[in-house]
Amino acid sequence: MFRGFRLTAGLVAAGAAAFALAGAVPADAAARARTVYVSPHGAAGNADRSCRTARYRSINRAITAAPRGGTVIVCRGRYRTQAVITKSLALIGRHAVINAQGQKPVSKKLPGSSGVVVYQARNVEVSGFTVVHAGFDAILVARSHHVLVQHNLLMHNGDVGVDFNGTTDSLARRNVSEFNKGGGFLIADDLGATHGNAVTWNIARRNPGGCGVIVAGHSTAGVWGNYIAHNVITSNGLNPKSAGAGVVIATEVKHERVSGNVVLGNVIHGNGLSGVTIHAHEPFQNLNGNKIIGNNIGRNNLLGDPIGLAPPVKARPDMRHTGILVGSSSRLHVLIQGNYIHNNHYGIYLNGRIHAVIRQNRFHRVRVHIKVA
Repeated sequence: MFRGFRLTAGLVAAGAAAFALAGAVPADAAARARTVYVSPHGAAGNADRSCRTARYRSINRAITAAPRGGTVIVCRGRYRTQAVITKSLALIGRHAVINAQGQKPVSKKLPGSSGVVVYQARNVEVSGFTVVHAGFDAILVARSHHVLVQHNLLMHNGDVGVDFNGTTDSLARRNVSEFNKGGGFLIADDLGATHGNAVTWNIARRNPGGCGVIVAGHSTAGVWGNYIAHNVITSNGLNPKSAGAGVVIATEVKHERVSGNVVLGNVIHGNGLSGVTIHAHEPFQNLNGNKIIGNNIGRNNLLGDPIGLAPPVKARPDMRHTGILVGSSSRLHVLIQGNYIHNNHYGIYLNGRIHAVIRQNRFHRVRVHIKVA
């Protein structure tokens, strides 16, 4: 079972995240007693030692029955449900599909159901599922700590594939998020401060109405110290009514903090807005210390970006293909280093009150390397 990970100070200073992941597969008799099985053919009198002898048909009943720190194995099949986890455990799918269509949201504040909800829990793993047709997120991790979301296929959901919200020190890795209406992955603070999380080695593609990865301030709780690293982020935000970037770091909330986040080593192309976009729409916002390092950024900003900055800055829309765009009404410090930017009109586009350290970037088939608008 997943027991969490830790960002090491040395690698953070170097601009990379290192994770110490601990896990074990139950093997002895004591461990087997901590494992329960779910199958479409489960029955109450079964031995519950394998998928063939599963005791449960309901994922949520199995979660309730599993001991804290235990494992729920969900066997091959389709499950019309919304799974809710509120304690430490591993929820492992074996060719299992969760279809959340028509499920009620866990809170009246949410616009729809999610396939899996991790709420006020720590040391949780969710892996091996296909999640479809949720009214909201495929997987929502809310007010939680040390959660691992890995090896899931998340598609055709109402908002994003994975949502870390009011959550710390959690990891989404090796997931595929596609055809979701609101984007691929979201790190936000609607439910509290969100920091120390990582979205790594995922694929975010063809999410029509949002960005591949969204790092967003929606309250004044703050979003800081998160890592978006080594993902493939393509063809997101191509709906003209809701254009999206490859990776966006942004807020429209006054006095909000979205700072010290790192976008590292991603492959980004074909998105509606720029490959990496930073928007600070209002004065007195803190979007300082974000870093854009070592990314491979092809042609982006296919739809054009109006930017939308409040006075005293005048927004100067960017309607050309662009690799990286930073627009800010607040005083903003950003590092843009070691990126390979190609096949764009503008390599880097700056609009507003920006102090940018720009160094060691490479440009190929880029007409204007750096544009200060």
